[in-house]
Amino acid sequence: MTAPRRWSTTVLVLSALVLGALTGCTRSLEMSYTPSLYRLPQADSIKGIVLGVAKLEDRRATIDRSDMQSLGYVMRQGAWKFGLTHGGKEFVPVADLVQRLFLDEFIRAGVGAKALPEILTKDGLPAMRDAGGKVGAGYVLGGRILVFEIVNDPGFWTVDSRRSITLELNLLRVRDSALVLDTTVSHNDSRNEGAGILHSTNVDRLMNTAFRQVVTQVVEQVAAKLALDPRDVRVRWAWER
Repeated sequence: MTAPRRWSTTVLVLSALVLGALTGCTRSLEMSYTPSLYRLPQADSIKGIVLGVAKLEDRRATIDRSDMQSLGYVMRQGAWKFGLTHGGKEFVPVADLVQRLFLDEFIRAGVGAKALPEILTKDGLPAMRDAGGKVGAGYVLGGRILVFEIVNDPGFWTVDSRRSITLELNLLRVRDSALVLDTTVSHNDSRNEGAGILHSTNVDRLMNTAFRQVVTQVVEQVAAKLALDPRDVRVRWAWER
């Protein structure tokens, strides 16, 4: 190889390395989720009430609005950005993943749930009511994703690894546009790990520790509100009388 050709090759390699350092690298990590819910005791009493599950607005501070793929990132480490692979799809947007798993868990718990395509929050109660009305839902669940991330703080010998999830949830009763639940649910899982902690371990703990705890709380709180539906209360009162 001649000197000019070797120089050209070196320049190309260095350019690629610089570009990679500037733009960063990405990787989508395979995830699995073990359902946490069981059929709730009040499932029979809320039979016939349909819950519309909307997409949550992704309001995480780590989101780059100019990069749509960042909607799927859950961890950053140096120049690397990591997302999640689920259902054969890489870098699944966190809002899509949360909606899908919530829907599955509500149905598993005995709640009649339907997915809504819209992003809905308490800032748009008329939109929540209209979206629920279109699918015959008595209630609509919306809100925001505030935190959904894995953070690794490396020390000399160990890594402080944290998995955190915080969701703002709004439950609207369609019939009278009443906001019957407005709450924030969060869970943090933090451990001092060996320096060689695997990404797969972090992902598993994010989904099957932190997220499962959040899902359980939300499903139980929402089901409790549905069980207090005025129509259901009147029917039970008349029957018991």
